[in-house]
Amino acid sequence: MQAGLSLVEMMVALTVSSILLLGIFTVYIDSSQTSRLANSLARVQESGRIGTDIMARDMRMVGFQGCADPDDVTLNIIAENPPTGSFFDSTLRGWEVDDASWADGTEFDGTSIETRAVVGSDVLAVQRGESVEVELTGNMSADNANIQVQGSDVGLFSQGQIVLISDCEAADLFRISSQPSSDTWAHANNVNTSNRLSQAYTDSARVMQFSATVYFVADTGRDDARGNDIRALYRATNNLLNAATPTFQIDEIVEGVESMQLEYGELLPTGNVRYGTADQVGDMTNVITVRVGLLISDADGSSNFTDTIDYPLPGETIVAAGGAAAGAVTHPEDDRVRRTFISTVMLRNRD
Repeated sequence: MQAGLSLVEMMVALTVSSILLLGIFTVYIDSSQTSRLANSLARVQESGRIGTDIMARDMRMVGFQGCADPDDVTLNIIAENPPTGSFFDSTLRGWEVDDASWADGTEFDGTSIETRAVVGSDVLAVQRGESVEVELTGNMSADNANIQVQGSDVGLFSQGQIVLISDCEAADLFRISSQPSSDTWAHANNVNTSNRLSQAYTDSARVMQFSATVYFVADTGRDDARGNDIRALYRATNNLLNAATPTFQIDEIVEGVESMQLEYGELLPTGNVRYGTADQVGDMTNVITVRVGLLISDADGSSNFTDTIDYPLPGETIVAAGGAAAGAVTHPEDDRVRRTFISTVMLRNRD
């Protein structure tokens, strides 16, 4: 009968057990790391999809004013303090953020949009009409007559708010001077430069909200677990108030966007399309397509390696910070997972 283990047998058993435990621990660590990496990649992928989809939906509708072709029908603007003096010229604008004064001379000058936009990234501004469930209930007798409306989205409008109305022959931008809930929308000259639209519209006209948005990348003010700054893609929406100085509703859209780079496809007289950055475009009104590039990282540093990769985006390559040339657009050398997302968007209302 065996009474116990010899010292040699015990040492062998402990050695085998240690090897098994080490193997199990290694498998656990590898599995945990793989799971973290997979989660990081999934988050980055989802952020890339959301960011490009939101921007694409806005850009596809650049210059939309119903069936009125922007090339042939000039938007008649009677609203006081309008968001644009020439809708055709301002529907699509872009800037290279080379320094802190990139927005000088624009409506973003002196706002937090100008100060927060990351130097080295790009800024994109879009203006368009936005469809709503509001319709005219009958013919208007004259171009200065109040508009009779109905629809489930009447409650979205407030007194003083800007409205875009159009048919296939004319388009007007005015402010509502009455209480919209009355279903009678006046456009008196106390909030407009004139009380006359360009024509008397019929019930076939389309009523729309006016949308003026700008996209930019900025620091969120948050840090990841290692103290790295977390950036995000932001969308600022013009509140369209009747004031000389515009105000904006700024919303964080996607966390982890470190850089946004854009190239614009400009239609040349030859019929060819030439892509270039905002400062290379000759006439932004001739742009018919936009390439959007986003560099996105995950705040959870789940990579086993320090990221020293260069990431090519439209018009710019984002290089690792270590040893980068002066003036280069860089990303930190850390263990965050990064991926690029590039999408080409056709502008439906541009020929």
